Amino acid sequence: MDMLVAKRYVKALIEAIGEKKVATATKSLERVAEAFKDSKFAELMISPEVKKSQKEELVLALLGEKVDPKISNFIKVLNIHGRLGLIPEIVHLLQKELQRRSNRFEGVVESSVRLDKTELSELEKSLSKYVDATVVLKQKKSSGEGIKVVIEDLGLEASFSKERVASDMINHILKAL
Repeated sequence: MDMLVAKRYVKALIEAIGEKKVATATKSLERVAEAFKDSKFAELMISPEVKKSQKEELVLALLGEKVDPKISNFIKVLNIHGRLGLIPEIVHLLQKELQRRSNRFEGVVESSVRLDKTELSELEKSLSKYVDATVVLKQKKSSGEGIKVVIEDLGLEASFSKERVASDMINHILKAL
């Protein structure tokens, strides 16, 4: 539900600030979204005991003095409707929008063995060619054997494991008999 509401706010924000200022707005709001990682701050923002004016002042203080007036007004609208807690989701959607516009997507490679830079680079090149976009991969250690590549924004997930290849070969041989 929050995702749907956040999408509407993102659409309204982009219309208000203009297409060219989306990156700047995202950077400004990222500071506030980072503050939400602190559990005390997040609780404060959703607490009914804290006045809306105090919440608004705190968020605007995080944005700094040189904040775009349209961003400031956006924060005020979020506050009026009790939606300041949506800021991290709004930032996430804005980042996805920036990735889509730049045709650059980030993904994760999960494996038990760390890939070296050349292998990771080759994998990025292959995937970039396959999806016709720039793909940047980060490595994540996993306990399973094999390699799993996930690019969430493109809905792409591929995995390669010794066990699965062996299983597929056995099934193929059994079908042939």
